[in-house]
Amino acid sequence: MIRRKLMRCVALTACLGSLFQISSARLKIISPRQNHATSFAIIIDNETFERTEKAVLAYRDAIESDGLSTYVVTDQWNRPEEVKTAILQLTRKKIPLEGVVFIGDIPIPMIRDAQHLASAFKMDQDRYPFIRSSIPSDRFYDDFDLKFKFIRQDTTNLLLFYYSLTAESEQVIHKDIYSARIKAPVSDASKYRIIEKYLWRVSQQKSQQETLDNILTYTGHGYHSEALSSWEGEILSLREQFAELYSSNGNIRNFYHSMSTQMKGIMLNELQQPKLDVALIHAHGATDTQYLIGYPPAQMIDENISAIQMFLRSKLREAKRRKKSIDETKKYYQESYQIPDEWFEGAFVDSVILSDSVYSAKLDIYTSDVDQISPQAEVIMFDECFNGAFQESPYIAGSYVFGNGTTVVGIANTVNVKQDIWANKHLGILKEGVRVGEWHRTRNYLESHLIGDPTFHFASRKPTDLPQLAGYDPKQIATWQILAKNDDVNLRAFAIFRLMMEDDGISDKELAKLAQRDPSFIVRLSALKGLATRRSLEFEDLLPLTANDSYELIRRFSMQWMGVVGREDYLPILVEKMITDPSERVKAAAKSAIEEINPNKALNICLDYVGKMPKSDYMDDLEKNIRFTAERSDKWLNQELIPNLLSDTVKVKGRLDAIRTFRNYQFTAAIPGLMTVASNPAMESQVRIAALESLGWFVFSYQHNQIIAACESIRKTDRDAGVKAEALKTRNRILVGMTDPVNP
Repeated sequence: MIRRKLMRCVALTACLGSLFQISSARLKIISPRQNHATSFAIIIDNETFERTEKAVLAYRDAIESDGLSTYVVTDQWNRPEEVKTAILQLTRKKIPLEGVVFIGDIPIPMIRDAQHLASAFKMDQDRYPFIRSSIPSDRFYDDFDLKFKFIRQDTTNLLLFYYSLTAESEQVIHKDIYSARIKAPVSDASKYRIIEKYLWRVSQQKSQQETLDNILTYTGHGYHSEALSSWEGEILSLREQFAELYSSNGNIRNFYHSMSTQMKGIMLNELQQPKLDVALIHAHGATDTQYLIGYPPAQMIDENISAIQMFLRSKLREAKRRKKSIDETKKYYQESYQIPDEWFEGAFVDSVILSDSVYSAKLDIYTSDVDQISPQAEVIMFDECFNGAFQESPYIAGSYVFGNGTTVVGIANTVNVKQDIWANKHLGILKEGVRVGEWHRTRNYLESHLIGDPTFHFASRKPTDLPQLAGYDPKQIATWQILAKNDDVNLRAFAIFRLMMEDDGISDKELAKLAQRDPSFIVRLSALKGLATRRSLEFEDLLPLTANDSYELIRRFSMQWMGVVGREDYLPILVEKMITDPSERVKAAAKSAIEEINPNKALNICLDYVGKMPKSDYMDDLEKNIRFTAERSDKWLNQELIPNLLSDTVKVKGRLDAIRTFRNYQFTAAIPGLMTVASNPAMESQVRIAALESLGWFVFSYQHNQIIAACESIRKTDRDAGVKAEALKTRNRILVGMTDPVNP
């Protein structure tokens, strides 16, 4: 952290010097009317401000009355650099800037070459168009240590600007300020009326603060592979975070997709309950859709047949939409499953298409549904893919926030997102009066954004300094050390998070002790994540112990981390968990970890373990499955991936496909081959660059020092500028680790 702070001072000075050169003469700054401890900025384009000025100033006044000195900054905003210049200028003011909101048509940075800063987005940038293979992200504006190279402006949507993350940049995200978007979910002139109406409403709501005492949660199909033990763990952790909601005066309602085939109607009704404060929606999603329940399981033979026929019709339509061969698609299913010709009938008949569409529409929530309701939750978490894609019109998070209800702010993602990775992290601090923007600074992903007012907060249940302490201030270490011993589990967990960020805030030994002994699920997980961030020896040695934690999520993360660390002494623990853990998700994570470390060596350990258990049909099937899995993994890794990686006869595309596999599967055995390819000047540049980029995902590996050394050697001796730049980026990635350690 100390090194990062020094680099930040140098980087900010350089950044200010270069950006001031493009400062606009049209820029107008309306200064705050009240003096407070921290400040906030409303950044708005000229046209939107002219059409909504009274509402904007009312919003400004409401924020200031709530304790934030507030600037209004207007301009034509032709480039993202102009916006960033204005933000950096405000950081030099006497009152510290804590956050910004972008209202209207503010340029949208589209980030490339930074997929390691996202939770799940991994797309071939060479194969797919820029608009699909880039990530819309305001980290361009709110993390001052990230450095980008401008590529070009989009020719169709002139608000979009493409940038590449440079090798010299920081390779993790730590936001300096929070940010949000107030952008209507339409592109026509009605957007001004929608924004104006929202600002008037929010200005009034800010004077009527309520305590957080009513929560709705929903878990959709496929979110955690239907593992009820995972859902159970989330509910138990919510009980820790919001214990008062389980009393007679509280209200928390938890819904699971399989509870009813009418879940769409139930959810639309629940979202309109007048006292609802927060809605946490965990599901799959698209820009305009929330996928709720999937196709209900069939009960009768004819229902099964009808379901299969509908599935087959959808596959033929999909093939047509993607310009693939309809006949080949049909042939595949016929030969694979012996399906008769007539089961495909009606795929392109208008009446059948309409019937299928009507049936599907009953399963999910669309923007058209949201337009007809009045959502009441002030805060909605869209733990779903693409719901926050504010570069599109419409986008469903915008339909909720700027619609007919009382929703103030949504947490949503611009692209796909990795799910079931502790989405509710530190959520309990919201009930203490912490602004949603300050809470969101703990969510450091490229794709995660706030839609709406980031200054919103609930009324505090009791007097506390937490709202003033929530920001990153190293001067508060002593206070956080006291809070780390507080009886409140939310304060303890959040204090650990803050202390972990400072070199002298909390020791690895203290974190290890908390991770083992604290009675709270969320405190133990916060401490273990802190150790994972530091990647210390205490962390590696602790994993065999946390593998048996009572909290399912801790066990699952422990399996995952053992796999990416790659130590073979973990294999006996992983084998035991793969066979005996009650959670299917933990078993699957243990299995993946075994494959990453050494499936062949694990096979004998597995067979020995199974051999000591009572004989049964289950054990026989388990033994067969273990053998099959080991053989399949060995064949895929050692007969396909690594040979293709090292081959000089396989086509470049085949080698690239093999190399990119190691971004998702950090097989320990692949490291030597990746380093060999990366260091070989006779190889094609794009292959070497891809190998280096994949090596950057091995941040937890016990061989990470060898990777760093290989990158240093390439930087010093290689003549290829592109390869040298990627070697620098990979070196920096390995040195700093992942933005979020649960996402290697």
